Order: sequence, then C-alpha cells, then structure tokens
Amino acid sequence: MESGINLSAKITAPNGLRSIWNSFLDTVFPPKCLVCRRLFQPAFASPESGQTAHTVTEIRDLLPQAHRLLNVLCCWDCVNALMAISEPLCACCGKMFKQPQADNHLCGDCIIQPKKFRIARAAMVCDQQSMAVIHRFKYAGKTQLAMPFGALMLNAYLRYWHPEAIDLILPVPLHNQKFRSRGFNQSYLMIDSWKAICSVKPVAAFNKRLRTDVLIRSKATVSQTGLGRRQRLKNIKGAFSVRLREAVNGRKVLVVDDVYTTGATVDECARSLLKAGAALVDVLTLARAI
Repeated sequence: MESGINLSAKITAPNGLRSIWNSFLDTVFPPKCLVCRRLFQPAFASPESGQTAHTVTEIRDLLPQAHRLLNVLCCWDCVNALMAISEPLCACCGKMFKQPQADNHLCGDCIIQPKKFRIARAAMVCDQQSMAVIHRFKYAGKTQLAMPFGALMLNAYLRYWHPEAIDLILPVPLHNQKFRSRGFNQSYLMIDSWKAICSVKPVAAFNKRLRTDVLIRSKATVSQTGLGRRQRLKNIKGAFSVRLREAVNGRKVLVVDDVYTTGATVDECARSLLKAGAALVDVLTLARAI
C-alpha cells in the first residue's frame, strides 16, 4: 500500500476516531517516504491544511504551509534537503548567482542569447534532491505532491508578481501521446491547486485565468532530459502552437512548467505566444537549474 493512500485516509478521519484510526494504519501500512522509501513518522497536517481560503496578506508566505504538506508525504531529511531560490538572480532568466552580495543583473547567457520571455522565476533549486521528488510526482504518479508544490509556486508568484499582473496562465502542454501515457499534466495540477489554497479575491481570479485550451503541443518530441542545449533547441523548435489567438491577443501571459534547465521549452512557448499577439510572456517554474 502506497503511503499517499493511507496518509489521505488519516487526514480525513473524523476527529473522535483519528487517533485510533491512525494507530491502526501505522501498524498495518507503515508510512514510507515518497522519495527515499524509508519508513518515517509523518508530521500530519490538519484536515483544513491547504483547503481553506486565506487573505492575500496571509498567503504571501506559503512556505510553512508547503513544508507541513510535504512532511505528511516525505521524511524530514528529504524535505529539509530542498533549497529555495534566493537573490541575487539573473534579471531575466532567474538563474541564481553564487555571489551573495551582488545585485540582480543579466547573466552571460541572456546577454549573448536574449530570451523571448520577459522574466522567469522559480520556487526552488533544481538539484539531485529536488529532481528525486519531482520525478516521483511526474513519473511515479504521486499526485499528492501537487498541493505542496503548488503552494511553493504560489509563494514564488506572489513574491515576484502582483496578484493581478497576469491576464492568462498557461501550463506547458503535453503532447496527446504523452498525456495519455502519464494520465495528467503535472504543471496544470500544481497551478490548479491554487483554487484550494486560496479562494478569495483578488487571488480567486487565478481560477479564471488558468487555461488549457489555448497553447497546444502540436509536435511530439523526445524527452529533453539528457539533451545538450543545441539538441534541446532543435528538439523543441516548432513544437507549440496557439489554438485560440483571440485569447492571447494583447494579454500578459504566464507560462508554467515544472523545471527550468536551459529555458528552451518555455522560450519556444513564448515565441509562439508572442507571434500570436501576446503583450508579454513571463515564466514560472517549480525548480530552476543553477
């Protein structure tokens, strides 16, 4: 029995029976960390965690909430190893610089090869530990991680954008073949979780801005994982098209993906959207390579 199944049962058990029910489940189905698969003692979130509406001020720092939700599913060691993105950053692509005292400025790559998108920002560093968690989400179907990952991304969004700065939110689409194989679009699930995290104005408007019928993946491509920069650019070229140009025309668009490595995928999305008439394209990802 996977830990996500019995943990969900624990969270939703009635108050009077929760202690007995949890003890029974721990005995029969000992919880395992979704990442390292070790047995661990979850720090259970309350039934309302991540499900109640918050004011804009309250949700500007969702890190504690995301941390609690992750601790339900993963052990302390795996959660504690995740590293948040911090400044100084590249003013365009969001690459984290090593000099702690420097100001934000353009990185060499953005100077040599300017991006189509305006800015890209991420919630956490893409390293071996974060990729292990993300791979469990994407390739092992651990969709329970969508909520804590969504909280991390919303925290990053509110850090770098005003809640009403974006007109349209578009998850990077999967080709139909990959969608049928995986069964879900991980980028969509993370942003869709914002509905549960907060349902009050002006953040409630996020629900109306999220669209999956505008940007489509018109060409099947091989996985970008393991490809070099030139190979990534060649692989992703012409992969996206805009189905509803009227939805994009004159709009400020946010493209959402799980990982930013070289930026080839999101930049190709931006190229298609700008060609269709978008006023600007920004990018938000869960993790960013450094």
